[in-house]
Amino acid sequence: PNMGGIELIKQVRALPGYRFVPILTLTTESQSALRDEAKKLGATGWLMKPVTGPALIGVIKQVLPGA
Repeated sequence: PNMGGIELIKQVRALPGYRFVPILTLTTESQSALRDEAKKLGATGWLMKPVTGPALIGVIKQVLPGA
């Protein structure tokens, strides 16, 4: 609760065991600068709310083969 998504991505990617774990950002933010920063820091995907259940499942299946 004390950090935003960008800071969370930064801190998670700094942890050795989480370097390659997929990170999907689900947000109301549409600014391309924030999306680009998240991607640069290691976010796997950026989803704009609202997201339907089937769309979310589709993205999860893309980043987690076999899910």
